[in-house]
Amino acid sequence: MLLDNVALGRYVELDSLMHSLDPRGKLLGLFVLAGFAFSINSFYDVLIMSSYTLVLMLLSKLSLKYYMKSLKSIWFIVIFAFVIQLFTIGGNTLFRIGFIRITDTGLFNAAIITFRILFAVLLSSVLTLTTSPTSLAHALEDVLRWFFVPKRFAHEISMVMTIAIRFIPVIANEADRIMKAQLSRGANFDDRKFSGRIRGAISIIIPLLVSALRRAEDLSIAMEARGYNGWEGRTRFKQFNWKIKDTVFLISFSLVCFTIIFI
Repeated sequence: MLLDNVALGRYVELDSLMHSLDPRGKLLGLFVLAGFAFSINSFYDVLIMSSYTLVLMLLSKLSLKYYMKSLKSIWFIVIFAFVIQLFTIGGNTLFRIGFIRITDTGLFNAAIITFRILFAVLLSSVLTLTTSPTSLAHALEDVLRWFFVPKRFAHEISMVMTIAIRFIPVIANEADRIMKAQLSRGANFDDRKFSGRIRGAISIIIPLLVSALRRAEDLSIAMEARGYNGWEGRTRFKQFNWKIKDTVFLISFSLVCFTIIFI
């Protein structure tokens, strides 16, 4: 199923250290760390990020297949970025095939950009796989309030982003259902002709767009029926409690960021 290849936006409930951390600390720490992943510029930084990311993945107690699914959906972007950086001008020539010249600088840049993308995706997956959408929405709202964002604006941003993340697996499941329905009607998605592939894509995209709009309308009606009126008068059933382990987590990711920048 197409849904099995989508990890982003899925929450897997387990009893692990990463699941028990305060969502606000996880959101702030992993989001900042994912940004700092694009600052690595040496294999020493890659080693540090690899070790820290692996530790977080082990602490989540999730199977490696969940993280591999998140990487499977971006393989084209990774390969494209690698190839583009591979032909960077400059450096010593490693080998040449006709007009194609591979240098040590190009190979180094290609490896670094690949690791940057992989770390950003894996850290984002750790966050979404170990944090429920509701907790993630409340955490985002609190973090924005820490940076003096108005309460109403913070609530609306967190609500929109959470709904978008939550709908990723839903839309993937809907796309899988539409594809199977089109196959049962004789659609050919393996056509080698470009025009055939375009027709196959259109037969999925148009029904998927209609379904997404219908779901959005149903969601808005359901929110209105339940008296949703924005941030005004809203309370929370579950309150976040900051613990010592959350402080230790923030200190650990701060040390990693400091090491990447200054060492």
